[in-house]
Amino acid sequence: MTDSLPAPAQTMDAALTAYRGYVAGKLDTLTGQVLTLKASIGNNDLAAARPQWLDAQLTWQEIGAAYGSFGDLGDAINGLPSGLPRGTADPGFTGLHRLEYGLHHGQGPAELAPVAATLYTDIGALRGKLPSLTVAASDLPIRCHEILEDSLRDNLSGNNDQGGGMALALTAADLHGTRVVLALMATLIDGLQPGYTARVSATLDRLDTALAATKANGRWPVWRAVPLSGRQPVTGALGAALEVLAYVPALFSTDD
Repeated sequence: MTDSLPAPAQTMDAALTAYRGYVAGKLDTLTGQVLTLKASIGNNDLAAARPQWLDAQLTWQEIGAAYGSFGDLGDAINGLPSGLPRGTADPGFTGLHRLEYGLHHGQGPAELAPVAATLYTDIGALRGKLPSLTVAASDLPIRCHEILEDSLRDNLSGNNDQGGGMALALTAADLHGTRVVLALMATLIDGLQPGYTARVSATLDRLDTALAATKANGRWPVWRAVPLSGRQPVTGALGAALEVLAYVPALFSTDD
């Protein structure tokens, strides 16, 4: 489901332009996935809808660096029930994680079809607004570190889990999003610190290996079901990746 990494950009403006194109492509993919998911829910084929939800959620995760620019639409598409007065029963809990919750807590088309329809509409609205949304030049270096930082905080902690248990899959998608940003900025990073992109890539490769080692018969396991001997390499590799990624924003900092 991941695509090939983009070519390095020569300027930050070029990196931002290329990144916008990448996000547009991901939103196009997401639109088709949610349309398929919406149809499965409407047909009461929830066995098909559960993996379709995961495909859509992973595409959203792979968007990576731009999510902070999406505002209320981003919250509607990927929000969580924490902080809402009625929690998972709150009307304000919408989007992908709301579908995850319902699909893994015995809900059917009556509850989920309106959620899927609203999600499809919200993604269409976001696609329409994408040309006017801005990603600041400072955001790409920061997000290069924050994508996986958020993955540790939200996925592997269980904060995002609404019943699917797919923290490892979501972390792998976040890893891909990190690689996309790193690839776009490779020339700029190495111009400031020669060879640093290769060092970062090596740590990301180790994380990739640790994540892949948890799979059973090619399928992602539920994170909480993975034995400690399988979780420790993942968290260790993620910590090492965050350590080297933390230097990327510092390279571009204008603070004295």
